[in-house]
Amino acid sequence: MQLLPSDLHKKISTAITVYDKNEAESIAYILMEHFWTINKTDVLLNQKTTEVNEEELSSLIKRINTAEPVQYITGETWFYDRKFKVNKHVLIPRFETEELVHLIINEHKKKQDLRLLDACTGSGCIAISLSAGLNTAQTFAVDISTEVLQTAKANSDLNNTHVTFIQDDLLKPDLEKLPENLDVLVSNPPYVKESEKALMHSNVLDYEPHLALFVEDDNPLIFYKALAGLGKKLLKPGGKIYFEINEQLGKETAEVLRTFDFQNIRIIKDLNGKDRIVAGEKI
Repeated sequence: MQLLPSDLHKKISTAITVYDKNEAESIAYILMEHFWTINKTDVLLNQKTTEVNEEELSSLIKRINTAEPVQYITGETWFYDRKFKVNKHVLIPRFETEELVHLIINEHKKKQDLRLLDACTGSGCIAISLSAGLNTAQTFAVDISTEVLQTAKANSDLNNTHVTFIQDDLLKPDLEKLPENLDVLVSNPPYVKESEKALMHSNVLDYEPHLALFVEDDNPLIFYKALAGLGKKLLKPGGKIYFEINEQLGKETAEVLRTFDFQNIRIIKDLNGKDRIVAGEKI
């Protein structure tokens, strides 16, 4: 069928029932841009019709209405003004993580020849954004999953960055694989407690990888403890460690860094006023 851009946008957004009106309209624009190369300007001008396969359109709307994230449907998302491939093996990057990247770039942009390690890299969004934003940096990224690292490598190629990817289990690290004399160790590890599942939307629970999200209630800081221990070994004196954290566990995560003798420890709130980043310095 032939549809004007405005008619296609209306057809998609009104058929989306699992989100409110504003979210449905935003998702419609994303689908139109990806599958039919129609943007908001095209909708406003509304001059040229597009051939739309009804079966394909129906399939897309059905997937959206099962709460499958639109980013997994298109296979891509934007993070810190760069495009990233995403799939069922990696988390969809969040805006809060952009704040973490922005903080590190601001605090290190005047330095040269930095060595950075992104632990639990996932899509690679942190490592790649830091590599691009601190272009003199030697950047490393670690994850346990082969499929995850394949995605991260594809994203590094997509964004023309040079990141060294390493496969390792950071709860049982092979120190011979990991770089030493680091200036920065950063991580957005799993930090959502199992008991918090009931508070989460089905688009996260049913589609995003639980391995990258959840930790046991009786040991919610397991990754932070392991990474603080690694940081003590791998960071140079004066090196900085940065964590994205569970907003409910800011003080507890900061205490982990104190236990490993980090100094100048900060708990930093995100733009919503929630504890989101813990940072410290190896003295």
